[in-house]
Amino acid sequence: MNLEILNQQIDGLKDELIKAVQDCIQFKSVKDMDHASPGAPFGPGIRDCLEWTLSLGESLGFDVKNIDGYAGQIEMGAGELLGILGHLDVVPEGDGWSVPPYSGAVMNGRIYGRGAIDDKGPTLAALFAMKAIKDAKIPLNKKVRLILGTDEESGWEDMDYYKQKEDIPVIGFAPDAEFPLIHAEKGILHLEFSKQFNPLPHLREIQGGERANVVPDSCRVVLNGFTREDLSQKLSHYTFPEGVTGKLETSSGEDGLILMFKGVGAHGSLPQKGKNAVLHALQFLASLDLSQEEAELIHWLNNRPGKGYFGEGFNVAFADEPSGKLSLNLGIMDLSARHIRFVIDVRYPVTIKEDQILKPVAACGQEIGLQMLTLSHQKAHHVPKDSPLVKSLLKAYSDVTGLEAYAFAIGGGTYAKVLPQGVAFGPLLPGEPEVIHCPDEYMAIDSLILACKVYAQAILNLAGA
Repeated sequence: MNLEILNQQIDGLKDELIKAVQDCIQFKSVKDMDHASPGAPFGPGIRDCLEWTLSLGESLGFDVKNIDGYAGQIEMGAGELLGILGHLDVVPEGDGWSVPPYSGAVMNGRIYGRGAIDDKGPTLAALFAMKAIKDAKIPLNKKVRLILGTDEESGWEDMDYYKQKEDIPVIGFAPDAEFPLIHAEKGILHLEFSKQFNPLPHLREIQGGERANVVPDSCRVVLNGFTREDLSQKLSHYTFPEGVTGKLETSSGEDGLILMFKGVGAHGSLPQKGKNAVLHALQFLASLDLSQEEAELIHWLNNRPGKGYFGEGFNVAFADEPSGKLSLNLGIMDLSARHIRFVIDVRYPVTIKEDQILKPVAACGQEIGLQMLTLSHQKAHHVPKDSPLVKSLLKAYSDVTGLEAYAFAIGGGTYAKVLPQGVAFGPLLPGEPEVIHCPDEYMAIDSLILACKVYAQAILNLAGA
């Protein structure tokens, strides 16, 4: 009976939820440390988005709290905590959009914009699920706390700060991945390599990627010592795969000729889903007549981070039964005539230890004198499939959708790792395209409403009186 009542409540909230998602997308909540300040530790865009969302929660009748701009929380009920962890920060928009990336435009039954599905839409779906339960006056025996993160796409400093200030729920879920349910998340390492060298004769610049956890969709190369005719001929005879282009810019830079390579962006946990513009630029550069030092560097890059998607180049192609294969993404490349710095994103299986990755990868870097630094590390996370949490959530999913319910593992890292017993739960339905971190990111309105209904039933299964 509660399922039917909740579904009716949510159908009645549909327009309000759509408008809320549109409004939330219009905040450019990208991390901006150049303009950080007290109360805005990750910049004004994220602060404004957090304050707006808390104000929305308050207007819906909930208790809200701003944790010094690092995070927020929206609560209902009393007793033991049930956590729902979403985030309001987004990755930079990148290129290739057919609609303004912060418009929240509605077309063809979809809401478009950066953050639509990662993670503003799902977070607000959880909020309106709470609203439906409140309006239906269904009693709860737990305090339901929606935690609003602000640094999920970067270093998770928000959660480090939050844990110092507030109690962390033991159980809960993160509406920030896929349905039916993710019970295991791989460990995540962001590793930086760097080296200084004497000025290179030809390679003046290779620039691509903004975040380690995004497959770069563009790469800028500046070359010296080649004629425009040389490079035009090389490009015309070079075969790029479908979806990848290389173009000689009409204007030249002060230091040489400029080439722009375009690929296909994707989430860093799924490098095989994209076409890495940096890697394709490096493969093209291998066809040029470079100096010995340059050729050796390009060869190493193509045969270490550039070989395969699963760590083959670094001799770390591990896999296990709970979580599958390791993945590796070259997410940031910054090369000048005197210096190279690049960052790789490694997602390793839940049964593999950190040192099993770090030692062989560092050894490969030392082959050409690269220094390795661990920028960040999220340990692997695993909740057994037969746990009460997993069973309760899967029942909510199957009852609402009528679809088969099962638990699986991913390479993506979600806030589920913050909780001792946390899992990732939706919103992407089986068969839906993955548009997270891509141009024209969107969330289908039907999927938004369905996710809201699933989350409402999930809250009742875990916290209903």
